[in-house]
Amino acid sequence: SRLRFVRLEVPTVSEIICDSCEERLPAVMWCMECENSLCNDCNMAHKRMNAFKSHVTVAVEELTKNPSLILSSAPEKAEACKSHSKQPLDLYCRTCSNLICRDCTLKDHPRETHDFAFVGEVVDEEREKIKEVTASLKGLIERMRTGVKRIEECEEEVDMRSEERRLKK
Repeated sequence: SRLRFVRLEVPTVSEIICDSCEERLPAVMWCMECENSLCNDCNMAHKRMNAFKSHVTVAVEELTKNPSLILSSAPEKAEACKSHSKQPLDLYCRTCSNLICRDCTLKDHPRETHDFAFVGEVVDEEREKIKEVTASLKGLIERMRTGVKRIEECEEEVDMRSEERRLKK
């Protein structure tokens, strides 16, 4: 799954094996649509099959260098609702902090008592909040660096004066 590329420790190329066959061969490509690694043979078969012709594949080596590719290029697939089979979970209920489907809004999450929005909108809102917090934290970090620098300068001044007094005695 794509989680192996977004964890804190990105795997090396040699650690990634083919998900598509039982040969346990090293993967050379990653299918963004299937979210599977492919060895050379499976990649060739994948390219030949009509069902997969439109799939975008990326070299595993490229993904290990730039794991963010997998997040920015992978198509988002909405999970299906457990209560309403096959309905995509394309809404987010802010009241309950849960993903819901449109059918859920009729009975369990009515607009009168629940605040919900499309997942994409909520993601955009949260992304903006993260940008704002990040900017604020960068400012705080800069102020802290300035404060640390001042403290270090004061320490040097105290050490210098202490040394001067010690030498005068």
